[in-house]
Amino acid sequence: MPSPARIVVIGAGVLGAALAHRLTDPAAASGPLPHVTVLDREAPAHGTSRWSLAWLNSNGVTDRRYHELRTGSLRAWARLARAADGRDWYRPVGNMRWSSPAAGDRDDTAREGPAARVRRLRDWGYPAELVPASRVAALEPALRLPADVREVAWYPEEGYVLTEPLVTGLLERVTHAGGEVRTGVAGHVVGLEHTARADSGSPEGSWTVRTADGGALHADAVVCCAGRWTPGVTAFAGAPVPLVDPVAAGSAAPGLVVRVGPARTPLTRVVHTPNVHLRPHDEAAGTVHLEAGDVHVDLHTPPDVLDHWAGTLLDRARALVPGLAHARVLERRVCVRPLPLDGLPVVGPLDPPGAGRGPYVVVTHSGVTLAAGLAELVAAELLTGDPQPALEPYRPHRPHRG
Repeated sequence: MPSPARIVVIGAGVLGAALAHRLTDPAAASGPLPHVTVLDREAPAHGTSRWSLAWLNSNGVTDRRYHELRTGSLRAWARLARAADGRDWYRPVGNMRWSSPAAGDRDDTAREGPAARVRRLRDWGYPAELVPASRVAALEPALRLPADVREVAWYPEEGYVLTEPLVTGLLERVTHAGGEVRTGVAGHVVGLEHTARADSGSPEGSWTVRTADGGALHADAVVCCAGRWTPGVTAFAGAPVPLVDPVAAGSAAPGLVVRVGPARTPLTRVVHTPNVHLRPHDEAAGTVHLEAGDVHVDLHTPPDVLDHWAGTLLDRARALVPGLAHARVLERRVCVRPLPLDGLPVVGPLDPPGAGRGPYVVVTHSGVTLAAGLAELVAAELLTGDPQPALEPYRPHRPHRG
């Protein structure tokens, strides 16, 4: 298959930006670079990416094949950071966690005890260790460990990314390489039309992407990285990719995110505890990002209940980080996460029923962890036509999709 000369990427979150950057990166190219246009109905990184915990990890994954996909992406993040000013957004600072199911830790990954998880991950070559409580102050000076915690699991090569400067920087590189970024009505996709190869003159056919401003873009390939909006975008091509319905009462897709600050002593690591998960948000401002496994909200949760939960998470964080004693809730948001039905990524070309061809789709719950690795693999498939074996378990029409 010839390399596509024109590619439209739908979605300007972390996944879309990473892929667009890879497609237009001269250092990664073995042939002519395509012209890439990125479309988004919102500003870049203003959807789920903006509110993500953005934790880089393969911590609680027990499927070895999926674990390898994730650890491959962790290595890809390090490569991308070296190539694209990672000092502005890449934070491989490590993660510490302890679990206490008896205390109400509802994080699914807490079912596996810390020692068992550390042993398994070390057997798989993943850096992990149990450290005594006496070492924690040196690892994270801002943290006051509860008196009943004797040891914590420490994962030194995990970390997080700052999604807004990351996406901004990658898309600036895309435009510098000759690509385009269109947002608002000019980036809001309202139609996808595929022209078969015999009519288009191209062996793979061609695409017309219609936008809300009346525009029509012509492309050789279309990649949907639209996150929670994936079902609607792919429906335009007659092959909707189902996700967990975010609107249904009690849906698992929405989650509460709280930003608090300022902290007198800045937090430096990612920290997972039975009652609250924390990471630095804006280091200079001393703000902290909070989530928790036992906070169940949806798109119908009343504002006063959300305010209550936000205050509860701040109280929990204050108990662990004394520097937050005078902090306040700065923002809280119900963030909708894209959740494939079987929990695994969906990556590859769609084949709608009847004549025609579907777009290439990339959607996953672990979008930040997987973005750098998927960008390398998907770009290789698009530009060479060679299927990447690491992606085969995650094709849209795999038998266990449900």
